[in-house]
Amino acid sequence: MKKFMAFVLLGTLFLGGCTSQNADSHYQNKGKETFTNQNKNAHKKASSSSSKESSASSDSASTNSADNTKKSSSYSVPTKIKESTNYVPHGDLTNKKQFSYDNFGTKLTLDKYKKTDQVIINRPLRYQISQTRLLKNEAKTAKAKKVVADAFNNTDISSTYYTLQLKYTVQNESNQMVIIGGLNYIKLSNDYAGTPISNMVDSVAGKKLAAGKKLNTNVVVLVPASLVHTLNSCTIQFSSAYSLSGKTLSKDSLDSKITF
Repeated sequence: MKKFMAFVLLGTLFLGGCTSQNADSHYQNKGKETFTNQNKNAHKKASSSSSKESSASSDSASTNSADNTKKSSSYSVPTKIKESTNYVPHGDLTNKKQFSYDNFGTKLTLDKYKKTDQVIINRPLRYQISQTRLLKNEAKTAKAKKVVADAFNNTDISSTYYTLQLKYTVQNESNQMVIIGGLNYIKLSNDYAGTPISNMVDSVAGKKLAAGKKLNTNVVVLVPASLVHTLNSCTIQFSSAYSLSGKTLSKDSLDSKITF
């Protein structure tokens, strides 16, 4: 069930939003702690279990999967709201103030959008960042709040919160099947980062990628309210890639700064 929730979350996560001060402080401290304690073992644990959950969630946001929507669609957008010129039914938000709703009842409003073309090579994998979005999320139903809390492993998220989404492509440049380690963290400030443990939904960690193949994916991280209005960059690090037998094929990538 948790795996399914995570799949749908990222559809929910064309998000953004603002937490209450207490909740913001709580998960900012949690983000600091998990970033400080980040290690490969913790990441591998996430890759083998929670990564599958988060990957589901991310796929939903990046593709706005019609299949996922049909499977669990329960929220009906009021006709009056649909008449707004900023309403986008398919969720492909590209202009500020455009908004959409996910199938659980979260309103997703685009705050910031930027196309980019940043390449990170950590052989055997090549990553190409193509897009960043800062989204405001307003959970209109109890179900929507639960989905988000489960996927981010954070029970202190308020009904309104912000998220940062990075879209990217992963390419396997080797001649063998590899297991993608995913992201170790997305660092938003000196003392806050989303990791596989909490505050980050990584859609690709733990997935297999055949030789020479590409995979379009995304990752979403919670943004503390205190950073929303000043956030214009983040620092990311990708984990190692692995063979099917579990052999490490690369080191963690170098830190890369993404501006938006």
